[in-house]
Amino acid sequence: MDIEYIYPQIKKRKRFWDRFRYVTRLCFIGAAYAAPIVNISVGGRPWSLIVLWSLWLAWWLISPPLVEYNRISQTARTLFNVCVLLIIIDTVYAFGWGSFVIPIVCFGTLVLIGVLFLSDLTKQRQNIMPMVWLIIASILGIISSLIGWPKMNWPMIALGSTAFALLIVCVGILRKDMLTELKKRFHIK
Repeated sequence: MDIEYIYPQIKKRKRFWDRFRYVTRLCFIGAAYAAPIVNISVGGRPWSLIVLWSLWLAWWLISPPLVEYNRISQTARTLFNVCVLLIIIDTVYAFGWGSFVIPIVCFGTLVLIGVLFLSDLTKQRQNIMPMVWLIIASILGIISSLIGWPKMNWPMIALGSTAFALLIVCVGILRKDMLTELKKRFHIK
């Protein structure tokens, strides 16, 4: 009796990326354990914090999250991780330049997110919340700069004015859709 296979035979998948992630994960875990131990044994400034956050940033870029994987939220999360890394570097090694550099990085990312949002309104309409959070954080940064910390400089002014302009553009374009999206995000049963 001959058996006729109706279904196609299963092909073996190449597991290169699975193996690559596994080996990379082991290397990252080894470096994450080794850096603080070496830092404590050698002494000095806590440079291992920079190494740990850099490892986290690199790992996050290699294996992105499965939820809300879109251009705007990926850009906003990358900005958050880079800003935390810049704050750690500023705190550990060079005091004072962070209040000048971080608003420039945020300004550039805010412009990029605005371009990504406005380039494809129909698809990016649902991805507005990371941009709204970034706008709120920028506005809070300019308000805290008006109070006195960090001191007011031209990057903070550029960041605040860009955030206000992008907020006005979003409200002008989306109008009721923006309120609907906000109601979806903050709906409580």
